[in-house]
Amino acid sequence: MKHIQAFLTPSFAGNIPRFFVFRALYNFMLFLPVWVIFLQRDHGLSLTQVTFVDFAFWITMAVTEVPTGAVADTLGRKLSNLIGVGLTAVSLLLFGLTPDYALLLVANSLWAVAMTFISGADLALFYDTLRTLGREDQYQLYRGRLQAVTLISIAVSSGLGGLLGAYNLRATFTITAAVLAVAFVVVLLLKEPPREPDRETGKHLGYLGTLRITWQTILRLPGLRYALLYSNLVPLVGSAIQATFIQPYAVEVGLPIVILGIVSLGLRLFQIAGSTYSTRLVRFFGEWRWLLIAPLFEIGGVLALGGVNGPWGILVFAVGGLAGSATTPLVESLILRQTPGNIRATILSVDSLVFRLMLAGIGPLLGILGDRAGIPYAFVAAAGGTGFLVLLTLLFWMRLKPPLPAVNE
Repeated sequence: MKHIQAFLTPSFAGNIPRFFVFRALYNFMLFLPVWVIFLQRDHGLSLTQVTFVDFAFWITMAVTEVPTGAVADTLGRKLSNLIGVGLTAVSLLLFGLTPDYALLLVANSLWAVAMTFISGADLALFYDTLRTLGREDQYQLYRGRLQAVTLISIAVSSGLGGLLGAYNLRATFTITAAVLAVAFVVVLLLKEPPREPDRETGKHLGYLGTLRITWQTILRLPGLRYALLYSNLVPLVGSAIQATFIQPYAVEVGLPIVILGIVSLGLRLFQIAGSTYSTRLVRFFGEWRWLLIAPLFEIGGVLALGGVNGPWGILVFAVGGLAGSATTPLVESLILRQTPGNIRATILSVDSLVFRLMLAGIGPLLGILGDRAGIPYAFVAAAGGTGFLVLLTLLFWMRLKPPLPAVNE
């Protein structure tokens, strides 16, 4: 009873367990393992058409990512999260229930906008909660646990979604929207940490001032630019495959739809392991060594997926996902160490912006190559090109002295 009362009483310490519950509910996405099959079967779309629906989604996110991040830094991270959760629920209901293709695109774009209100605002609120409690040095540890909870939620919901989707594809969207209504209530219980004033003026920044300081900070700090680029390049191809292409790939190699949820669950379990042991892996290898090792697993897993062209390729791909998940808390920590407190949500939105733009470009490219030359060939080509860009980023990053900021900066 005391634990329930503490959970319901607004406090900064109580933000931590509430945030874990929020992330679990928000990422309980039953539709995730079957949404491509839903578009193909209920709306008759080809794989190329699906990727262009996806393209519109990522472009919408890219356009709205930074403006909504600045809203979070200006008007409050809690309000931004509330808007995002509410819009997500509405968009998923529309996406799953509309028979009209035009409304499907509207729902898709609304969903993209909703996600940008949460992207960056959630982790900025969590980081500032730890800072208010004097525990910001524990961000990497907590971020790994948060990511593990997120992936567990996705994994469980994916397993259930595959089973539910075999009987009713639309129900995966409507039930997810109901879960989001509960997540909205949890966000209401969060206590907003105090905003930090600008370091130079001592005043709180307005909307345009937040955008201006954000771009000035990125231009001034090359280490921040390389960290942002690295954080997006390494997981790029793997994320595109897992979001859109793993479903048709699995069907192409002979797996039935009812198994798709299990495939998704298996991939998430590897990612959960990477998140859970992130701190230990980074501590064992060292920050810089792990940044060099992780891309070998992540991109190598994609190459193996295309080369093996069968269920065993999915297993190797999953190992790459483990390395990618273990890297995320470290790279986010490197970004936040260099970011002024009053623009953290906007900087994280810039990070997401870069990723959305890259996904918007690589998704249709993979779709076209997949339709014309085969999905495995598309995987190998994309992994090779991305691996080259990661190598260039690391070479330029290593030239900085020191390449990585200290933990207490």
